[in-house]
Amino acid sequence: MLHAILNGKARRVNLNNEGSQSWRTVFQHYEDLLTAAFWGRISYLSDASMRSLLSALLVTDTAQWGKFDSLVFWPKYSFPEVIDDGVRHWVNEKDEFAEPDVVLTFEHATLIVEVKPPQGGQQYQQQWCKEIYAWKNSEDAQHALHFLAVGNLPNRAASLFAELADLFDDVAFYGVEWRDVRAKMEHPTNDWSTEQDQRVIADCLNALDLYGIRAPLRPWPLFTTFLDNADLSAGFSFLQGKQ
Repeated sequence: MLHAILNGKARRVNLNNEGSQSWRTVFQHYEDLLTAAFWGRISYLSDASMRSLLSALLVTDTAQWGKFDSLVFWPKYSFPEVIDDGVRHWVNEKDEFAEPDVVLTFEHATLIVEVKPPQGGQQYQQQWCKEIYAWKNSEDAQHALHFLAVGNLPNRAASLFAELADLFDDVAFYGVEWRDVRAKMEHPTNDWSTEQDQRVIADCLNALDLYGIRAPLRPWPLFTTFLDNADLSAGFSFLQGKQ
């Protein structure tokens, strides 16, 4: 479906009596479609490439997480009947469950991902708290937990994470903007090793294109390397202070 949209082959669709819309427009306005298009493909990376990508995004070594096990979209984690005092101002008895966007399970760790698209709302602390608390009271809470917020981070994200770390002292918190996700995928420290991984990454980058997350500028080290190896004597005289 992604390639049909990118190449203008998808038909139009009617949603909620809002008139006919292109699938491109629909994709751009629904965050769950970005979540599925992007993270669904991430699950097809080899273990080595997934570990490399997540280590780059989280700026931490994920090798100790062990082998990748599964990826689940929008799981529902029920809240306990009695809410702990520490989270009562965020969760009350009327709340039935929390629904994180993506949960990746590894041999020794779990990663919860909360996604906000470029045109969507902002990340917020209450939602993070609810998802973590509900997961911790579920049957899945058997590993170390890592929490990643992707896109539209508030300016105080670091301090908000620190406040939750006081409440959940065994959870590691990370935040990354989509432009940085794209940059680290398009300019990895080491090239994607297999053709399959390269195709998966290409699809992910196409999905980001659809949401207006454009290719970043090339890293400066690459540009300076180009200048070191280029013969500019025949042109670009302005770089040499000449007219």
